[in-house]
Amino acid sequence: MDPFKIQHLRQFVAAIDSGSFLAAAQATFRSQAAVSAAMDDLQRQVGAPLFEPGKRARPTPLGWSLLPLFRELLAIHDRVRLEANELAQARHGSVSLAVMPSLADEWLPDILDRYTRQFPQVRLRAIDMPSQAVRQLVLSGEVDIGIAGLLADEPRLDFLPIARDEFGIICPPSHRLAGRRKPVDWNELQGERLIANATFEALRHPDIPPWVAAPDMTVTNRTSLIASVRSGLGITILPTLARPARRHKLAFVRLHRPVIARTVGLVTRPGQSLSPAARHMHDLLVDLMRELATDKGGQLLP
Repeated sequence: MDPFKIQHLRQFVAAIDSGSFLAAAQATFRSQAAVSAAMDDLQRQVGAPLFEPGKRARPTPLGWSLLPLFRELLAIHDRVRLEANELAQARHGSVSLAVMPSLADEWLPDILDRYTRQFPQVRLRAIDMPSQAVRQLVLSGEVDIGIAGLLADEPRLDFLPIARDEFGIICPPSHRLAGRRKPVDWNELQGERLIANATFEALRHPDIPPWVAAPDMTVTNRTSLIASVRSGLGITILPTLARPARRHKLAFVRLHRPVIARTVGLVTRPGQSLSPAARHMHDLLVDLMRELATDKGGQLLP
Protein backbone atom coordinates (compact mmCIF):
# COMPACT_ATOMS: atom_id res chain seq x y z
CA MET A 1 0.00 0.00 0.00
CA ASP A 2 1.25 3.47 -0.86
CA PRO A 3 1.77 5.81 2.11
CA PHE A 4 -1.18 7.98 3.02
CA LYS A 5 -0.93 11.65 2.06
CA ILE A 6 -1.45 13.94 5.00
CA GLN A 7 -3.44 16.39 2.88
CA HIS A 8 -5.84 13.61 1.84
CA LEU A 9 -6.39 12.59 5.46
CA ARG A 10 -6.97 16.20 6.45
CA GLN A 11 -9.58 16.59 3.70
CA PHE A 12 -11.23 13.31 4.73
CA VAL A 13 -11.63 14.46 8.33
CA ALA A 14 -12.80 17.93 7.27
CA ALA A 15 -15.40 16.43 4.94
CA ILE A 16 -16.88 14.22 7.64
CA ASP A 17 -16.80 16.97 10.28
CA SER A 18 -18.60 19.40 7.97
CA GLY A 19 -20.70 16.86 6.03
CA SER A 20 -19.62 18.62 2.83
CA PHE A 21 -16.90 18.11 0.24
CA LEU A 22 -17.18 21.80 -0.67
CA ALA A 23 -16.54 22.85 2.94
CA ALA A 24 -13.57 20.45 3.09
CA ALA A 25 -12.18 22.07 -0.06
CA GLN A 26 -12.54 25.54 1.40
CA ALA A 27 -10.97 24.50 4.71
CA THR A 28 -7.91 23.02 2.97
CA PHE A 29 -7.63 25.66 0.23
CA ARG A 30 -8.32 23.26 -2.62
CA SER A 31 -10.99 23.04 -5.32
CA GLN A 32 -13.95 20.72 -4.81
CA ALA A 33 -12.81 18.68 -7.80
CA ALA A 34 -9.36 18.26 -6.20
CA VAL A 35 -10.94 17.05 -2.96
CA SER A 36 -13.15 14.56 -4.82
CA ALA A 37 -10.11 13.22 -6.64
CA ALA A 38 -8.21 12.97 -3.36
CA MET A 39 -11.06 10.99 -1.75
CA ASP A 40 -11.15 8.64 -4.75
CA ASP A 41 -7.40 8.12 -4.33
CA LEU A 42 -7.75 7.52 -0.58
CA GLN A 43 -10.53 4.95 -1.15
CA ARG A 44 -8.33 3.21 -3.70
CA GLN A 45 -5.49 3.01 -1.16
CA VAL A 46 -7.79 1.64 1.54
CA GLY A 47 -9.43 -0.78 -0.86
CA ALA A 48 -13.06 -0.07 -0.01
CA PRO A 49 -15.55 2.84 -0.17
CA LEU A 50 -15.24 5.47 2.56
CA PHE A 51 -18.32 7.54 1.62
CA GLU A 52 -21.89 6.61 0.70
CA PRO A 53 -22.97 7.47 -2.84
CA GLY A 54 -24.28 10.99 -3.29
CA LYS A 55 -23.12 14.60 -3.13
CA ARG A 56 -22.99 14.81 0.65
CA ALA A 57 -20.01 13.55 2.63
CA ARG A 58 -21.72 10.67 4.43
CA PRO A 59 -19.12 8.12 5.64
CA THR A 60 -19.63 4.38 5.27
CA PRO A 61 -19.21 2.20 8.39
CA LEU A 62 -15.59 1.74 7.31
CA GLY A 63 -15.23 5.50 7.01
CA TRP A 64 -16.56 5.94 10.55
CA SER A 65 -14.15 3.28 11.81
CA LEU A 66 -11.15 4.91 10.14
CA LEU A 67 -12.03 8.42 11.29
CA PRO A 68 -10.45 8.18 14.82
CA LEU A 69 -7.37 6.45 13.38
CA PHE A 70 -6.87 9.17 10.78
CA ARG A 71 -7.43 11.84 13.46
CA GLU A 72 -4.70 10.20 15.57
CA LEU A 73 -2.32 10.07 12.61
CA LEU A 74 -2.91 13.76 11.86
CA ALA A 75 -2.38 14.68 15.50
CA ILE A 76 0.95 12.82 15.58
CA HIS A 77 2.01 14.42 12.31
CA ASP A 78 1.16 17.92 13.53
CA ARG A 79 2.88 17.35 16.86
CA VAL A 80 6.05 16.08 15.20
CA ARG A 81 6.05 18.97 12.73
CA LEU A 82 5.62 21.48 15.54
CA GLU A 83 8.35 19.85 17.61
CA ALA A 84 10.71 19.83 14.62
CA ASN A 85 10.09 23.53 14.12
CA GLU A 86 10.56 24.25 17.82
CA LEU A 87 13.88 22.42 17.81
CA ALA A 88 15.02 24.15 14.62
CA GLN A 89 14.23 27.54 16.14
CA ALA A 90 15.94 26.61 19.44
CA ARG A 91 12.67 26.97 21.33
CA HIS A 92 13.18 23.46 22.71
CA GLY A 93 16.09 21.08 23.12
CA SER A 94 19.07 20.92 25.43
CA VAL A 95 22.60 22.28 25.67
CA SER A 96 25.44 20.97 27.81
CA LEU A 97 28.59 22.92 28.67
CA ALA A 98 31.87 22.18 30.38
CA VAL A 99 33.74 25.21 31.67
CA MET A 100 37.13 25.44 33.32
CA PRO A 101 36.70 26.48 36.99
CA SER A 102 38.72 29.66 36.58
CA LEU A 103 35.86 31.07 34.51
CA ALA A 104 32.88 29.21 35.92
CA ASP A 105 32.10 30.93 39.20
CA GLU A 106 32.08 34.57 38.06
CA TRP A 107 31.44 34.37 34.33
CA LEU A 108 29.15 31.38 33.80
CA PRO A 109 26.09 32.63 35.74
CA ASP A 110 25.82 35.65 33.44
CA ILE A 111 25.92 33.39 30.38
CA LEU A 112 23.21 31.11 31.71
CA ASP A 113 21.04 34.07 32.67
CA ARG A 114 21.28 35.69 29.24
CA TYR A 115 20.64 32.45 27.42
CA THR A 116 17.62 31.38 29.46
CA ARG A 117 15.99 34.77 29.02
CA GLN A 118 16.19 34.33 25.25
CA PHE A 119 15.47 30.59 25.13
CA PRO A 120 13.53 29.75 28.32
CA GLN A 121 12.38 26.30 27.13
CA VAL A 122 15.87 24.93 26.43
CA ARG A 123 17.30 22.64 29.11
CA LEU A 124 20.80 23.64 30.23
CA ARG A 125 23.51 21.59 31.92
CA ALA A 126 26.80 23.18 32.97
CA ILE A 127 29.72 21.61 34.80
CA ASP A 128 33.11 23.02 35.77
CA MET A 129 36.20 20.94 35.15
CA PRO A 130 39.91 21.58 34.57
CA SER A 131 40.78 22.28 30.92
CA GLN A 132 42.10 18.77 30.33
CA ALA A 133 38.86 17.22 31.60
CA VAL A 134 36.80 19.71 29.57
CA ARG A 135 38.53 18.55 26.40
CA GLN A 136 37.86 14.91 27.24
CA LEU A 137 34.17 15.57 27.90
CA VAL A 138 33.83 17.19 24.48
CA LEU A 139 35.68 14.34 22.79
CA SER A 140 33.47 11.74 24.45
CA GLY A 141 30.30 13.58 23.43
CA GLU A 142 29.18 14.09 27.02
CA VAL A 143 28.95 17.85 26.47
CA ASP A 144 28.22 19.94 23.38
CA ILE A 145 30.64 22.80 23.97
CA GLY A 146 33.71 23.23 26.13
CA ILE A 147 35.39 26.43 27.30
CA ALA A 148 39.02 25.61 27.88
CA GLY A 149 42.61 26.70 27.54
CA LEU A 150 45.03 25.04 25.13
CA LEU A 151 48.80 25.29 25.19
CA ALA A 152 49.25 23.41 21.89
CA ASP A 153 47.16 22.22 18.98
CA GLU A 154 44.79 19.34 19.67
CA PRO A 155 44.04 17.66 16.32
CA ARG A 156 41.13 15.67 17.71
CA LEU A 157 39.13 18.82 18.52
CA ASP A 158 37.73 21.84 16.75
CA PHE A 159 39.01 24.84 18.66
CA LEU A 160 37.91 28.44 18.15
CA PRO A 161 40.54 30.67 19.82
CA ILE A 162 39.20 33.76 21.55
CA ALA A 163 42.02 35.28 23.62
CA ARG A 164 45.63 34.89 24.60
CA ASP A 165 45.78 34.48 28.35
CA GLU A 166 49.06 35.33 30.12
CA PHE A 167 49.85 34.12 33.63
CA GLY A 168 50.53 36.43 36.55
CA ILE A 169 50.65 36.68 40.34
CA ILE A 170 47.55 37.06 42.49
CA CYS A 171 48.39 38.66 45.83
CA PRO A 172 46.96 41.01 48.46
CA PRO A 173 47.33 44.74 47.69
CA SER A 174 49.77 45.06 50.62
CA HIS A 175 52.18 42.50 49.15
CA ARG A 176 55.63 43.73 48.13
CA LEU A 177 54.98 42.84 44.47
CA ALA A 178 51.47 44.27 44.25
CA GLY A 179 52.51 47.73 43.15
CA ARG A 180 54.74 46.63 40.29
CA ARG A 181 53.77 48.26 37.01
CA LYS A 182 56.09 46.06 34.99
CA PRO A 183 56.03 42.25 34.77
CA VAL A 184 57.85 40.30 37.48
CA ASP A 185 60.55 37.71 36.83
CA TRP A 186 59.77 34.18 37.99
CA ASN A 187 62.94 34.15 40.09
CA GLU A 188 61.54 36.99 42.19
CA LEU A 189 59.04 34.51 43.62
CA GLN A 190 61.87 32.69 45.40
CA GLY A 191 60.98 32.42 49.08
CA GLU A 192 57.29 33.22 48.57
CA ARG A 193 54.68 30.80 49.83
CA LEU A 194 52.98 29.67 46.63
CA ILE A 195 49.50 28.16 46.57
CA ALA A 196 48.98 25.87 43.59
CA ASN A 197 45.66 25.62 41.77
CA ALA A 198 44.08 23.79 38.84
CA THR A 199 45.79 25.99 36.23
CA PHE A 200 49.28 24.93 37.36
CA GLU A 201 49.18 22.14 34.74
CA ALA A 202 50.26 24.86 32.30
CA LEU A 203 53.35 25.86 34.30
CA ARG A 204 55.76 23.41 32.73
CA HIS A 205 58.56 25.27 31.00
CA PRO A 206 62.34 24.72 31.16
CA ASP A 207 62.97 28.37 32.08
CA ILE A 208 60.58 28.34 35.06
CA PRO A 209 62.19 27.39 38.38
CA PRO A 210 61.19 23.79 39.22
CA TRP A 211 59.95 24.74 42.69
CA VAL A 212 57.14 26.77 41.10
CA ALA A 213 55.39 23.65 39.81
CA ALA A 214 55.69 21.87 43.18
CA PRO A 215 54.60 24.25 45.94
CA ASP A 216 53.89 23.21 49.51
CA MET A 217 50.18 24.05 49.34
CA THR A 218 47.51 23.22 46.76
CA VAL A 219 43.94 24.55 46.77
CA THR A 220 41.82 23.44 43.82
CA ASN A 221 38.53 25.06 44.85
CA ARG A 222 38.47 28.59 43.44
CA THR A 223 36.50 30.15 46.29
CA SER A 224 38.87 28.64 48.85
CA LEU A 225 41.86 29.69 46.77
CA ILE A 226 40.81 33.33 46.71
CA ALA A 227 40.03 33.24 50.44
CA SER A 228 43.45 31.73 51.16
CA VAL A 229 45.24 34.50 49.27
CA ARG A 230 43.12 37.22 50.88
CA SER A 231 43.85 35.86 54.33
CA GLY A 232 47.61 36.03 53.71
CA LEU A 233 48.33 32.29 53.51
CA GLY A 234 50.33 32.87 50.35
CA ILE A 235 50.16 34.04 46.75
CA THR A 236 49.00 32.15 43.71
CA ILE A 237 49.44 32.24 39.95
CA LEU A 238 46.51 32.51 37.55
CA PRO A 239 45.92 33.45 33.91
CA THR A 240 44.63 36.93 33.13
CA LEU A 241 41.06 35.81 32.42
CA ALA A 242 40.95 33.87 35.68
CA ARG A 243 41.97 36.77 37.88
CA PRO A 244 39.47 37.37 40.70
CA ALA A 245 36.80 40.03 40.30
CA ARG A 246 37.56 43.53 41.53
CA ARG A 247 35.36 43.07 44.58
CA HIS A 248 37.95 40.66 46.03
CA LYS A 249 40.51 43.50 46.10
CA LEU A 250 43.46 41.38 45.04
CA ALA A 251 46.34 42.56 42.85
CA PHE A 252 47.38 40.97 39.57
CA VAL A 253 50.96 41.33 38.31
CA ARG A 254 52.07 39.71 35.07
CA LEU A 255 55.02 37.34 34.97
CA HIS A 256 57.73 37.23 32.30
CA ARG A 257 61.10 35.71 31.44
CA PRO A 258 59.48 33.59 30.23
CA VAL A 259 55.96 34.76 29.44
CA ILE A 260 53.65 31.78 29.91
CA ALA A 261 50.34 32.03 28.10
CA ARG A 262 47.53 29.78 27.06
CA THR A 263 44.96 30.26 24.32
CA VAL A 264 41.40 30.26 25.62
CA GLY A 265 38.49 29.43 23.38
CA LEU A 266 35.58 27.16 22.54
CA VAL A 267 36.02 23.44 22.00
CA THR A 268 33.65 21.32 19.91
CA ARG A 269 33.74 17.89 18.28
CA PRO A 270 35.14 17.86 14.74
CA GLY A 271 32.87 16.81 11.91
CA GLN A 272 29.69 17.17 13.95
CA SER A 273 27.25 20.05 13.66
CA LEU A 274 25.79 21.68 16.73
CA SER A 275 22.06 21.60 17.32
CA PRO A 276 20.27 24.93 16.78
CA ALA A 277 20.05 25.44 20.56
CA ALA A 278 23.76 24.71 20.98
CA ARG A 279 24.65 26.93 18.02
CA HIS A 280 22.88 29.88 19.67
CA MET A 281 24.82 29.15 22.85
CA HIS A 282 28.09 28.95 20.89
CA ASP A 283 27.47 32.38 19.34
CA LEU A 284 26.60 33.87 22.73
CA LEU A 285 29.75 32.39 24.27
CA VAL A 286 31.93 33.97 21.56
CA ASP A 287 30.47 37.42 22.26
CA LEU A 288 30.67 37.14 26.04
CA MET A 289 34.18 35.66 26.04
CA ARG A 290 35.36 38.61 23.99
CA GLU A 291 33.71 40.95 26.50
CA LEU A 292 35.39 39.10 29.35
CA ALA A 293 38.82 39.21 27.69
CA THR A 294 38.51 42.94 27.11
CA ASP A 295 37.39 43.56 30.69
CA LYS A 296 40.15 41.41 32.22
CA GLY A 297 42.95 42.74 30.01
CA GLY A 298 43.42 39.65 27.85
CA GLN A 299 44.65 39.84 24.28
CA LEU A 300 41.85 39.22 21.78
CA LEU A 301 42.74 36.94 18.90
CA PRO A 302 41.51 37.52 15.34
